[in-house]
Amino acid sequence: MGKPKRKRAPPRTSRSSPIEDARNVSALVRMRLIASTAGRCEFRGCNRDLFQHPVTGTAGNFAQEAHIVAFRERGPRGSGPRPANVNAFENLMLLCGDCHHLIDTQHAGYSVALLREHKREHEDRIFALTALGPEYRTTVIQLRGSIGGQPVDIPVTDIRSALEPRYPARLPGVLIDLTAIQRESPAFFELARDQIRRELRPMLRTEREAKHVQHYSVFALAPIPVLAALGRELGNKVTVDLMQRHRDQSWRWREDGDVVGYSFSLLRRGTEATRAALQISLSGPISASSIPSDAIDARFSLYEITLDGPEPSVDFLRRREDLVAFRVAYRKALSKILTAHGGLTEIHVLPAVPAPIAIALGQEVMPKAQPALVLYDNVKGRFARAFTINASDEL
Repeated sequence: MGKPKRKRAPPRTSRSSPIEDARNVSALVRMRLIASTAGRCEFRGCNRDLFQHPVTGTAGNFAQEAHIVAFRERGPRGSGPRPANVNAFENLMLLCGDCHHLIDTQHAGYSVALLREHKREHEDRIFALTALGPEYRTTVIQLRGSIGGQPVDIPVTDIRSALEPRYPARLPGVLIDLTAIQRESPAFFELARDQIRRELRPMLRTEREAKHVQHYSVFALAPIPVLAALGRELGNKVTVDLMQRHRDQSWRWREDGDVVGYSFSLLRRGTEATRAALQISLSGPISASSIPSDAIDARFSLYEITLDGPEPSVDFLRRREDLVAFRVAYRKALSKILTAHGGLTEIHVLPAVPAPIAIALGQEVMPKAQPALVLYDNVKGRFARAFTINASDEL
């Protein structure tokens, strides 16, 4: 007789395999997970696009469905209270492979409560962003000049972060690049102003006529007179949000702290009523020795806007409300100067200010209704005349 045949073990069903159980996520739950995460890793701080390879950019599905409470009791975070269905949407996170590996191999540092926080934060943020309507759309305007002889680029991620809850209509938006103009050239300021006009005016006219965008966000780094010229072109007929780069290199306005106050005073009364100058000492003090006596002499009355209380500092402008308060103080100062000097045709302006306030200098001037502004640039501790804005012959 031959050897008796060995009985075959019954085939294992999917129910007998914990791995198969873990993969038994319904199509509806999987679809909801992808939609609620926008296809990005939910691990706090990662946010990786899970449908594009991070190196090659090749399209593909690189997402992994990770369990908050493990699908088996011996797994990561498997002990303790267990959900009725481990494959329910509430118990799943969409993660990249790296983050999935991290939370499962170092699970002592990633508790159920913490991972639920990650999931909630990410999905709440995606819900809020995708709920934004067209009224939150903004057109980004970038003015790129050289600072300290080096061109300054603004990362797209910084722009997006600074704009929230608004979103850009397109990126990089309108980019006015002045870096090809030699800063040492005697014609630098005129060339820069001409380029701003040439590139900005047609765009603003087209968008106003088409009513595509009702809001603009400005990221600008350039010499102060150039920024004022930009403000003159923007004017106050469109809604503009001026962004400030802070010491930590971020562009997002702060929300803490008190609103800055400003003071206005007469420093010196001149001998001629039709001559006036205004120094704006905000980013730093302006010394008498830095003012060119051959251009602003004893005939000029000299006024000043400065901080009310604290010493002038490069760090003072932190909140949007600080900029709004300056606009009010600046308009009042111009009004008082015009009241004191009948027939005034121009005001000489010596600014030590951050970029948004420099732009506001040009924005707040009323065409034809107010005198021209003769703007000065601080070169190595001494002011030199740059150009005039709001002149009667200005194109």
